[in-house]
Amino acid sequence: MLLAEDVLLLVTDEVTGKNHAQYADLMLAGGVLCELSLAGNVRITEQGESFRKNRAVVVADAPWPTDQLLADALTLTQGKRQWRPPDLAERLSKNLVGTVYQRLARAEVVSRQQHRVLGVFPATRWTVLDRRRRDELLTGLDEVFLFGAAPDPRTAALIALLSAGSMIVRVVDRGRGLDRRTLNRRAKVLQRQYWAAQATARAIQGREGAAG
Repeated sequence: MLLAEDVLLLVTDEVTGKNHAQYADLMLAGGVLCELSLAGNVRITEQGESFRKNRAVVVADAPWPTDQLLADALTLTQGKRQWRPPDLAERLSKNLVGTVYQRLARAEVVSRQQHRVLGVFPATRWTVLDRRRRDELLTGLDEVFLFGAAPDPRTAALIALLSAGSMIVRVVDRGRGLDRRTLNRRAKVLQRQYWAAQATARAIQGREGAAG
């Protein structure tokens, strides 16, 4: 599964089907960027290049993604010579939540259900059908936060994305009374190591600033 799918699965309540992440679309966009970055398709520029520093650019000679969601994202990224990472995250976030839910539904991990809010307004919720992947992810997070295991790159990226979306406490704590400051502090360390997670955090800050 993609990082974006893992993120959405973790922020979706397994009982009610409610998506608890206010900025899930940007978190998923960050997941797509992390995936492309880990695969070597997109990178951040450095001082002394012909591009401006800290811009996201496509790596020309990297193998093209076989996954359609990643391929579409890379095609969009290729449409500009360089991107401010938060702008790219914002652009990739369009319609992404629905797209990723549909992927999870096709994989029979979640199920789409129609219901009415207050008995009047139609709405959609996605209930978790297959908890194996979610449980596997939660176990991996517990190993890092409860038992001090060193995360592999994908688990570290997942933590970084949850941190960027202010969801690390909800996902990891799960009512167990863990120290929130410790959880957030440790997650922030990983967030700073992934430019895509940093881009997600800055895109969220941009939205909040525009709304405020």
